[in-house]
Amino acid sequence: VYYQPKYDAFTEKMVGAEALIRWQTPNGLVPPGDFLDVFEEDGLIYTLDKYVFQEVCKLQSRRIENCLPLIPISVNISRKSLFEPNVVEIYKEIADSYGIDTKYIPIEITENLALTNKKIKPIADRFFDAGFELQMDDFGSGESALNALNMMHFTVVKIDKSLIDFIGEKNGDLILNYAMALGKELGVQLVAEGVETVKQLEFLRKNNCDIIQGYY
Repeated sequence: VYYQPKYDAFTEKMVGAEALIRWQTPNGLVPPGDFLDVFEEDGLIYTLDKYVFQEVCKLQSRRIENCLPLIPISVNISRKSLFEPNVVEIYKEIADSYGIDTKYIPIEITENLALTNKKIKPIADRFFDAGFELQMDDFGSGESALNALNMMHFTVVKIDKSLIDFIGEKNGDLILNYAMALGKELGVQLVAEGVETVKQLEFLRKNNCDIIQGYY
């Protein structure tokens, strides 16, 4: 499990992280894009998702033991995992076994997944009722996330890198201006993914983006 930090866009202090997965081999690290499809096909993705979640709980537990402050570390959950029987109860039981408040382990659900399957809503509602914060991942990569934002309890919206890359272009700036203004009106926290330059950071600050995540 690899952790990518999330920083407050204004204070530049770390306020959270996202748990990512890498495959360690004798020849180096294999990125998830090269192996996740195999895990999806052979049914092992649920085991992998649960492994990442448990590792995050272990890390949070170690922080408690060492009297370190907790920060939210979000985990991604796949389509197959979401439809596993009692997934919410299992994840809640794991968190409880390590003594971790679920608010410190947000669940990331991709925009596309939230849009394409109406069966997601009751599962998302159960996660929300169990105290998990829901974050919409990859906002802007699908057709439209407005319906999903209206239907589900998302408190955080993560703006996809594909939109951040167009900062500095007239149309790209315009789209982001409106998208971020809408997010603020809806009262969600805005996280920009894939931030790599000072120019991007300055634009995001100007538009009151809350958190940045990326190589910058």
